[in-house]
Amino acid sequence: MEFPNELKELFPNEIVEVRGNAEALTIILGKEIDIKVFAKKLETKFVNLNYTYDLFLHHEDSHDFLKLTLK
Repeated sequence: MEFPNELKELFPNEIVEVRGNAEALTIILGKEIDIKVFAKKLETKFVNLNYTYDLFLHHEDSHDFLKLTLK
């Protein structure tokens, strides 16, 4: 699975850009997206993964971020 590309394809209206490598990704969200709600979507969709992924979620116009670890 190509995790970064899959994220962008699954959430095209929420995700502006995905950066990083397979272990640590920065996900830039549209400014109208609620980061906490989006994080819950990811936690619900991606459970029991073969690898651990650290995701850093933030809005395109902000430097604040939320760290989320998917396992």
